[in-house]
Amino acid sequence: MKKIVFLLVASVFVFSACCITSSPVQGLLVTNAYIPGEIHEPYVSSNMVSGYATAEGILGVVWGDCSYETALKDALKNSKAKSLKNVVVDTRIKNILGIFCQYTTIVKGVPVR
Repeated sequence: MKKIVFLLVASVFVFSACCITSSPVQGLLVTNAYIPGEIHEPYVSSNMVSGYATAEGILGVVWGDCSYETALKDALKNSKAKSLKNVVVDTRIKNILGIFCQYTTIVKGVPVR
């Protein structure tokens, strides 16, 4: 029984650095941070649209695309617009014990048709 507990604890420490995300605040066990982009109040509009691009990983194996371009394409597709103005880029970061990580880029803007 002691060997199983030791192997479990050791595996947590060994695999804890497999999936690293950068964040202004980093939790020891769990990180769930939302990092807002800069926006000026006169430009906030009720008809802003959002687009998302997410990359995820487990034990260092990462898949997905969290690029700005993918999030922008998603926002344009959702709004059926040709471009966006007053664009703001936000970020959401989740990390659990370094085993599971998720990085999401969020693009918000006013659609220009």
